[in-house]
Amino acid sequence: MSSVSQPAEASTLLFVVGMHRSGTSALCAALRACGVTFGEQLLAPMAGVNDEGFWEDAEVVAANEALLSAAGAHWYSLVLPGGEAGWPAAALVRFREEAGAILQRGFGGGTVQAVKDPRFCITLPLWLEACAELGIKAQVCTASRAPLEVAQSLQRRDGFPLGYGLRLDLAYRKVLAPALPPGSLAVSFPELVEDPVKVMSRLAESLPLETGQNAVATAVRGDLRHHSAPVASEPLAQPVSSAADFPTLEACIERYYPADAMLAECVTGFVTRGAQLTAVGDAHSRSLETIAAKDEDINALAAEHREALATIAERDQQITDLDSRLQDTGAWLERALATIAERDTQMAELDRRLAEIGGLHSHALEVIADKDREIAEIYAVPVIGLALRGARRYRRQ
Repeated sequence: MSSVSQPAEASTLLFVVGMHRSGTSALCAALRACGVTFGEQLLAPMAGVNDEGFWEDAEVVAANEALLSAAGAHWYSLVLPGGEAGWPAAALVRFREEAGAILQRGFGGGTVQAVKDPRFCITLPLWLEACAELGIKAQVCTASRAPLEVAQSLQRRDGFPLGYGLRLDLAYRKVLAPALPPGSLAVSFPELVEDPVKVMSRLAESLPLETGQNAVATAVRGDLRHHSAPVASEPLAQPVSSAADFPTLEACIERYYPADAMLAECVTGFVTRGAQLTAVGDAHSRSLETIAAKDEDINALAAEHREALATIAERDQQITDLDSRLQDTGAWLERALATIAERDTQMAELDRRLAEIGGLHSHALEVIADKDREIAEIYAVPVIGLALRGARRYRRQ
């Protein structure tokens, strides 16, 4: 990876590191209230697990998971890889390329940017090395919690036996302890829950944080602390202060949660889970049978639906044909009406002409009647009438 200059607005990249369920999410919520940015690619919250969010960058988690998988490990493995020789060479090359791209992309552009993943307990040296090559100023802050509280939380979330959760917590601590750089910051989860303002004010002595008391006090919800180990002298119920406590812690785990009992509990858990899975499988099979029956019903309904659609299509065609015939009938009717109108016009003209001829005939009759009267009057004259009648008889002969 080539070296690049650190952006002025992102002067510090803070790695929030700690075992799963050790309070890192609560610490991130407080940091966010102090103006720290985490980017836009965070994993979504999960009700009952991390109600306020995981504060984990999805690409960072994916890169860490891929590297662990390449080494044949998982986040829940009791035997964890560590050191340069613990990683496959090809996977290490890919990881460094991905880490470099992620770091250059940044986490929100704040004066203090933060990135959190419990897997940093295993991969932190590689990330710090990448920061050094890129010229990024990095700081580390760990969150710690009593081992028994961590184990109880893992049991609630993942079903791990307490003995397994305690051993997993110790495995993370053993890998992380030698990897922490000098000057790393540390936060106790119980103290953070009890007095978040005090804890963040202390961190502000080393980081440029905006420690508004109201914002910080409301950012850390004490009701989200579901497990509290009883106050006791046993190290399992108290935060671990240094690597020097590891032998005592390991002996205490073996004393109260021996490996044989833990393995038996794991087997019992597997059997119980197997029975639960079998019950789920049976229920699933019954559900599949029900679904198959419903599918048959749906297929039958679909066939009826297709038949109904075919009938509707046939009726639609009949209606279309009827419409066509009605249109033809309408056209014929229009032509018939036009012909009738034409004949009505002709008859009206004939009536007018007949009326006119009738008028002429009446007039002719009147003229004839007038002439007849005139002739009668002429015939009535004694001399002339006698002569005319005689002439008339003569013409007839």
